[in-house]
Amino acid sequence: MVPPIILNMLSGLGVRLLVFALLVLLVFFLPRMLPGDPVEVFLASDLSRNLTGAESAELRAQFGLAGDWPQQLGVYLWDLVRGDLGYSVPHAAPVSELLRASIPWTLLLITCAAPIFLLAGAAGGIEAGKAPGAFFDRIATGVVTVVASIPPFTSAVLLLLAFGIVWPVLPSGGSEPFFPNSNPLQRDFDIARHAVLPVLALSLHEISRFYFLARGEAITLSQRPFILNACGRGIKGWRLRTAYYGRSLFPVFLARMSDALTGLFGAVLFVEIVFSYPGTGHLIYNAILDRDYVLLQGAVIVMAGLVLLLNWVIDAVATSLARRG
Repeated sequence: MVPPIILNMLSGLGVRLLVFALLVLLVFFLPRMLPGDPVEVFLASDLSRNLTGAESAELRAQFGLAGDWPQQLGVYLWDLVRGDLGYSVPHAAPVSELLRASIPWTLLLITCAAPIFLLAGAAGGIEAGKAPGAFFDRIATGVVTVVASIPPFTSAVLLLLAFGIVWPVLPSGGSEPFFPNSNPLQRDFDIARHAVLPVLALSLHEISRFYFLARGEAITLSQRPFILNACGRGIKGWRLRTAYYGRSLFPVFLARMSDALTGLFGAVLFVEIVFSYPGTGHLIYNAILDRDYVLLQGAVIVMAGLVLLLNWVIDAVATSLARRG
């Protein structure tokens, strides 16, 4: 018998393949609709020299701009099928190498931020939902409402000003010192310090979503018979919050993580720009400034594919849990 989770994954495979195919086409056409020619921008820089006609044609080919749009699209799709993401002329390196160096930094921020906003949102929401209208509920809901109104770019700037400039207790940018420490433990500590502010900015972006979700579910659960019976039997404190409220919230949180991932991968772009963090978001930003179509296409496709893959798995697991009740 085929496990339910495999059936759920197969049922959602077609839709995600279609979305990915449309995204590939969108990523190809949108940069080419931007004003300006990337080759002319590159040739106008101080780093370039006068090129011959053959060199200029070769440069256009490296930018993926040789021929008309149908020809460019054909080359673009064939390269994707072969797993070739192209060559970034401004960075003088293959796109795959640039992504291999930047993706781990982005995943580091996301994997560190996710447990923070999930646990903080769940703990605060459960505490507020257990006693709606109480002092903690009023204070916490007010604070989270204010935080929810601040976009990730603004929260990143505020954190940078507060803890990187006004009170410089944490690094204000980068992922590690310019000269990394030779001691592995010290280097890990430096990387952790540099990640604190970006991770906090990402966590603030998502914590309100899960706080209000947990609060609403906790208010509903408080009226359920199994919660009332547990309270009547004297169960309280940590056990009540984890074994009863927390276990019931897990499938709901898992289903909402699918949407949260999309928001996280979008927010990380702004956070990495503010903190000059060498992740994929910062790489995409530089690709836009440089009119580097090849790098922009490769980075967006890889990140979008990663988001679709994670959403696919999470949706399948959440659907399986929902069917089991």
